[in-house]
Amino acid sequence: MNIWNPKTQKKIAAAIAIVLVLAMIVPILSYLV
Repeated sequence: MNIWNPKTQKKIAAAIAIVLVLAMIVPILSYLV
């Protein structure tokens, strides 16, 4: 699996974005609940 492959970079960027969004949402949800 080539890390520098553009398709792979997009997958990695998407995965990081999802993790960051979850990291922001979870504390808010736990605060509301």
